[in-house]
Amino acid sequence: MKKYFFAAFLVLASSAFAANSVSTIIQGVVPEMLTITTNMTPTTSVDVFNSSSTLLGYINVFSNRAGKWTITVTSTNSGSMKGITPGNADSYPYTLKFGTTSNISLTTPYVIEMSGKTTTEGSAYSLTVEFQNYWNLKTPVSPDTYRDTITVTIAAA
Repeated sequence: MKKYFFAAFLVLASSAFAANSVSTIIQGVVPEMLTITTNMTPTTSVDVFNSSSTLLGYINVFSNRAGKWTITVTSTNSGSMKGITPGNADSYPYTLKFGTTSNISLTTPYVIEMSGKTTTEGSAYSLTVEFQNYWNLKTPVSPDTYRDTITVTIAAA
């Protein structure tokens, strides 16, 4: 009987000391995100005879970074479309319009310093090449296909 009484006492004692609340920590990890998307095609033909500009597409950048970051635009041929035929030294110069900023020379990288977060939709910028219509060139270029590669990069500063 003493054993039964002692066992009952232990059950009653343990319920008297039972917790009346519990806790848990919940957490979610949000990594730093700095992304760039575009609707540009890999190759865009520009009509140098009937136009003086061509919209290449839109760049959308997203940042949840509190600090500084940059958008950099570069050109493989320093802001000129070069003829692809060996021996053709002609080039067809152009400037860039990025968002609302126009007449951007790409002889050196064009760097835009940014700071802080964007909206969850990001920030969109149009990208347009501007050039002289062929008929307005002071010196015509040789018959050829002229091309350049424009690269837009986003990076933490």
